[in-house]
Amino acid sequence: MMRCVCLSARVWALAAAMACMAAGTPAGETPVGGANSPPPSPPPALVLQTGELVCGDFAVKVPVGQYTAPPGGAPAYSVAGPIAAFRGPDGLWRGHGYLETFPRLLRFSGTLEKTAARLEYHFENGRSYRVSLAAGRGAVLMEEESDLGPRNVYVFDCYYGHWLPSAGFAVDAAAQKHAFLYLPCYYDKPEVTINPAARGTSAPAGVAVLSAAFHKRDVAGFFARDMAGWKGGDTMGIQLWQRRQLPEDPSSRHFLGPETKSDSTPNPRTANLLGRSLYEGHVTIELNLGIGTRKVAFIVADRGAARDSIPAAFMKIAQENR
Repeated sequence: MMRCVCLSARVWALAAAMACMAAGTPAGETPVGGANSPPPSPPPALVLQTGELVCGDFAVKVPVGQYTAPPGGAPAYSVAGPIAAFRGPDGLWRGHGYLETFPRLLRFSGTLEKTAARLEYHFENGRSYRVSLAAGRGAVLMEEESDLGPRNVYVFDCYYGHWLPSAGFAVDAAAQKHAFLYLPCYYDKPEVTINPAARGTSAPAGVAVLSAAFHKRDVAGFFARDMAGWKGGDTMGIQLWQRRQLPEDPSSRHFLGPETKSDSTPNPRTANLLGRSLYEGHVTIELNLGIGTRKVAFIVADRGAARDSIPAAFMKIAQENR
C-alpha cells in the first residue's frame, strides 16, 4: 500500500511539472488562467519612447519625448500609460501599462528629471490627460487631471514579465487592515473597486498583487491618496480585475463571454485531456480616467516572510505617502 501511495504522489508531481512546463510556467508555480494556459504572448508594442524614474530600490518606465501620431491617431492599445512597467529590487521588469481610450491619441510630450516627470497626452476632440509623477518614500506619487470622460482607462496589466501574479490583497483607507484575494483568472470578474464616493475607513483604498511563487518577492499596486480631494470621483474609480483574453489581442477581453472560460482547468492531470487553452489569464489594475483630478501612489514593496506579514511593507509605504 505504501508503494502505491508513493507512486501515486510521484505521478501527480510529474503530471503537475509537465503541465506547468507546457504552459510556460516553471514547475512548482501555479499557472495563471489554468494548468493548460498558453505561454505568455508578447505585449502589444508601444509607440512612445520611455525613460526610467528611479525610486529607491525600484524603478519605473515612463513615456518621454515628443510624439505626433500619423493621420487617424495612434493605433489602439499602443500608447504607454504613465507607468509602463516597473523594475523590482531583483532587477527584472514586470507589468505592461497602456491606455485604452475611445478618442485616438494625436500628440504626446513627456519630460523626465532625476526624481520627477511631467506627461501630457492630447487626443481627438480636444480631450487631454495630464500626469505629474514624483519619487516618494518607496512609491511613485501620481497626480492626474483628465477630461476624457467615462470608459477611458489606464490599464496596468500584471500578466507580463517575470511575475504572473495569482494573488493579491486590498487595504482600507487607513492602510491598517487588509483582505487577501485569490486571482486564478478562470473567469472575468472585478475583484475590488476603489471609489471615493464609498466613504468610511473600511472602504478599500488600495490594491496590490503578488506571485504565488515565494521567490518572486515583489508586491506592487496602487493606493489612493486623499480620496476626499478627488474631483469627478464618480467617474474616476480604480478596479482590480481578473480577465481572460486571446493572446496578443487585448481588445478581446471586452467580448469574451462566460461560455469561453470553460477550456481552462486548475487540475494538471486533466490539462492534456483538454488541450491547450485558447485564453490567457490577465490580472489587471484599471484606473478609469473619467473627468476630474486624482492623487494616487504606485507602490513596490517586498513581501513578508509569513502570510500575515505579506502586506506589511506595502501598507507602511502607503501610510507614509498619504
